[in-house]
Amino acid sequence: MARLKQAKEEAEKEIAEFRAKMEAEFQRKLAESSGDSGANVKRLEQETEAKIRHLKNEATRISLYVVEMLLKYVTTVKN
Repeated sequence: MARLKQAKEEAEKEIAEFRAKMEAEFQRKLAESSGDSGANVKRLEQETEAKIRHLKNEATRISLYVVEMLLKYVTTVKN
C-alpha cells in the first residue's frame, strides 16, 4: 500500500513537471506568434492608411466635377 501511494505521488510529480514544461513551451510559441501578429497589425495599418490617402486624392480630384454637376441639376428648370 505504501509503495502504491509512493508511485502515485511520483506520477503526480512527473505530471506536474510535464505540464509545466508544456505550458512553458506553449507560452514561448504564443509569444513568437503574437510578435508576428504585431507585424500583421502594422502592415494592415499601413495598407489602411494608403487606401485612405487614395480615397482622399480621388475625392479631391472629382469634387469639382461633382459640384458642377450638382449646380447644373439644381439650376436647370424642367417643365
